[in-house]
Amino acid sequence: MEVRTVEQLVIKMKAIMHQWHDSAREGNDGAAGNTLEDLLEVPENNFQLPDFGEIELKTNKFESKSGLITLFHKEPKPAASVPQLLKSMGWRHSEAGGGYLEDEMSFRSTTYGHRVSARGFTVKSEANRIVFVYDPLQVERTSADRTGIYATYGDWADDIEKRISPHYRDVLPVYYEVADLVEGFKSKLSHTLLALRKTRTHQEKKQFWFEEAYLMKDIRAEMIVPLIEDGSIVIDFDARTRHNHGTKFRIRKDRAPLLFTDFRLME
Repeated sequence: MEVRTVEQLVIKMKAIMHQWHDSAREGNDGAAGNTLEDLLEVPENNFQLPDFGEIELKTNKFESKSGLITLFHKEPKPAASVPQLLKSMGWRHSEAGGGYLEDEMSFRSTTYGHRVSARGFTVKSEANRIVFVYDPLQVERTSADRTGIYATYGDWADDIEKRISPHYRDVLPVYYEVADLVEGFKSKLSHTLLALRKTRTHQEKKQFWFEEAYLMKDIRAEMIVPLIEDGSIVIDFDARTRHNHGTKFRIRKDRAPLLFTDFRLME
């Protein structure tokens, strides 16, 4: 069946969900997306439906435990600020000296606008910016450091105060311009089919299972900042010394319909 309407796309997508499919292109970082394109029999990259517009296909890992959907990656300003955060506020990677070199560091933070993390991190809306904030007075100093690198978060906080190359006060503020975010959301998500996938290796072959799929159309720009402020959209830093996995914008599944004028879960 050639895909010409949204209804046909939904039928075709439902037919390939909840079963394992061999990867279309072994060794390709975009193998999941390529596999989805092949299964749907649509051209590579974007395709057009008259009643929906140009659609971009996206796949993300199925993240049922967190209840968060990864929307897209976007690095904050100033340029190259994440490596500076890593140096000034990061901690020794758990696999340093093993899987990685001895000096490998890690910096990870799932950061919310409605609460402060155990390390004292939050994001705030300030003067047309979304700002990543660290407040040393908000650190849960007696709580055990979940990474195990320090005994407590207080020990980590004391350590980063001693660093001078660079000190975090010289790195912060790290931020996003709201106008840039609006443009990013619109350009990356306005007309999207997002398929959440599981991955396994079976008989030495990578396979994908598409567990959930969403059709999303037309970003409601006025909702971006409120959804960040109330913790529905989170900013997720994930970097190590020799590889920045990218700073992700993620949204709670139950709040995602508020971000789009048309949001459909394919059930």
